Amino acid sequence: MRKFFIRVAAVFLIIFLLLSAAEIFLRWQTFVQLDGFHDKDPWNSVLHHGKNKFVVKNYGSNCGDEKIKVLLIGDSWMEDEYLSGAIGEEFAKKTQKCVEAIDGGNSSYAPTIYLLKSRMGFEKFGKFDFIIVNIDETDIGDEWLRYRVPLMRDVSGEIVAVPYECDIASEFIWNAKLWAEDSRFYVVRLIKFAYVYNMLVPAIYKFTESPDLYSNLMQYVFAPDARSLYKREHRYFGKRLLEMVKEMSSFTAGPGSIYITHHPHLRGLVDKVDDGRLYLPIISEALVKLKKKSGVNILDARNHVAEIHGGRLLTDTFEAGDPFSHLIKNGAIRYGKWIGDQIALRITDVPTGELENAQRKKEKGIAE
Repeated sequence: MRKFFIRVAAVFLIIFLLLSAAEIFLRWQTFVQLDGFHDKDPWNSVLHHGKNKFVVKNYGSNCGDEKIKVLLIGDSWMEDEYLSGAIGEEFAKKTQKCVEAIDGGNSSYAPTIYLLKSRMGFEKFGKFDFIIVNIDETDIGDEWLRYRVPLMRDVSGEIVAVPYECDIASEFIWNAKLWAEDSRFYVVRLIKFAYVYNMLVPAIYKFTESPDLYSNLMQYVFAPDARSLYKREHRYFGKRLLEMVKEMSSFTAGPGSIYITHHPHLRGLVDKVDDGRLYLPIISEALVKLKKKSGVNILDARNHVAEIHGGRLLTDTFEAGDPFSHLIKNGAIRYGKWIGDQIALRITDVPTGELENAQRKKEKGIAE
């Protein structure tokens, strides 16, 4: 009997030591976030999430009072310092002007929130010489699934906010994080997070949207049948794009001062992938229609990837294993340089003070 109790005590001691070691490890590890959610509230009453942040940098030399003021808008692609920095540096180099780049990019934003963020930028910085908006493959899914329902308009029909608290799915997931964090022991928090993300959230998505985030967001561009399956979603996205550029036109000299950029994901540029999920050029087609309806400039990298990346497209452009094809440093720099170069080519030798007049003349057909 004594040996039995000794063995039981030894088992409990081993379990206690293992749990203690796990508790210490979980408190120090950085692989899985298990705390800090109460202190990092993502809610935003206008922009859904984010902190109304703009990063302002000057590029070029002799940056006095005379600057080319450029607003950069987009999701995590434009938020990336390598892409935004390469645009500013190349633009300044080719125009030999000082470029003030005001970056309002933020992860997971889409056209409706691009509009709201650019409005904030205009209210804070005044009119811009140019506005550059990067449209991503994920924008259709974000626009339809995340921002369509919480979108709010005033009595005149103008978009005024996409409040986070009106996004039921996002609020549910955020509250689940707070519930998991509300535990003294980190081992318990880990168990709660495992339950939330491996059982509860997938079950809800299964009955509401789709089982996983990737398929959820990207289904609207999947080959071969996205065009026929999601006509309503594509039309809605086109309307949000048009509404976006119409208001943005008042923040600059007009639609001729707006440049809509786009870089396809890897799955939209190759003929075969391991799981068979290839993309249709849905975004590129939407941007062609946008140009016809609004007169904005379109810089679509789809037909220029060989010029931009050369033989490094498949080896030194996208983050390995990233289903959303974010660009690595070298890929982002090459894409950014291409954008800056293309815009600079259209305004070379035009003094900064004359940019607004030149754009107005261009819209009227008086000058190229």
